Amino acid sequence: MKYYTHKYTTKMKSQSFLAIILATVILVACGEKPEGLDAKKAALTAAKDQVTTLKAEIASLEREIKLRDPDFMKSLESAIIVTSLDTEITPFHHEVQVRGSVKSRTNMTISSEVMGQLKSLYVKEGQAVKKGEVIGVVDSENILENIDEVQTRLDFAITVYEKRERLWKKNIGTEIQYLEAKINKETLEKQLVSLDTQLEKTKIKAPKTGVIERVPANDGELVQPGSPIAFLVSNEDMYITAEVSEAFIGKFKKGDKVKVAIPSLGDTFTSTINSIGRVINAASRTYTIEVKLPRNEAFMKTNLTTVIHLTDYKTDNAIVIPSRIIQEDLNGNFVYRIENNTAKKVHVELGLSFANHTQVLNGLTEGDKVVDKGNRAVGDGSVVSIQL
Repeated sequence: MKYYTHKYTTKMKSQSFLAIILATVILVACGEKPEGLDAKKAALTAAKDQVTTLKAEIASLEREIKLRDPDFMKSLESAIIVTSLDTEITPFHHEVQVRGSVKSRTNMTISSEVMGQLKSLYVKEGQAVKKGEVIGVVDSENILENIDEVQTRLDFAITVYEKRERLWKKNIGTEIQYLEAKINKETLEKQLVSLDTQLEKTKIKAPKTGVIERVPANDGELVQPGSPIAFLVSNEDMYITAEVSEAFIGKFKKGDKVKVAIPSLGDTFTSTINSIGRVINAASRTYTIEVKLPRNEAFMKTNLTTVIHLTDYKTDNAIVIPSRIIQEDLNGNFVYRIENNTAKKVHVELGLSFANHTQVLNGLTEGDKVVDKGNRAVGDGSVVSIQL
């Protein structure tokens, strides 16, 4: 009778357990979703009650089974809970990061071509200018007076020349008189052209399109040829330069794609290597590379610090594992491979590491299952239980 009652109770519990699971599946399948806050709270309470009931059913069933089968779950109880990952063939690359700096080949000093007083200065620091734009003017009063004087003399010389020419065509007068009038006119014309050129030189113009970096001169100051009026940073020929260790000779070539980050701007972009230096710096044991800088006003600041990501190794067929699961003993690096719920120590030959992952050259093959989380708690031969 006791056996019957026990059997009946177990059967009823199993039926109850199955009924709850079936009800849960039906609810999920039907996609019933409670509407409103109160309904959701009620559904949450009911779901928690179901979980509590299921846990109680599972514990009860486990106890009853263990009474009949003492060896049941002994192996699982002693197993170490771990997570696992399956190795696979995947692309892998390794990067080198070097600091670079924005440079310009067209940084220049703007100065006056003539001596005189700086009458007007039209630019200030940080102002953008275009090629040929007038940025300042030197006093030209004396030149203008000379131009007026020469122009008056030229007008008279032209009149004399035209009269001499008409008379000469009528064979009146001498050839010397005609030639003197012609030479005098042409000489004054040349003087006027020279003065016009000097007048144009009093206008200080931007030789390139760019940004005014600094203005050391002020209105009213005496300037002369060569004295700086302004410093111009042109964006017409800007680039990034960086020093790379000689250990990477032959790893990079002209045209290679690189990723460039500008920390101060929080910006990144993809570019290419423009050139690679052929000289090793004797002090730093580095060589220079140049990287193309895109035309972006935000980047057009000389000496702006950049970080260049250079790819010195890549492959399309690599077995890559997280670096955190690699351990080391007297025989080298190893990981734990899972075989029939048992952890087996496997020594591996490693390649390069990048972004917290390491390439495995030997020791693992595609499809191997290795211990991930919990790898520090297992040993060679430990029974493991894989947690999904």
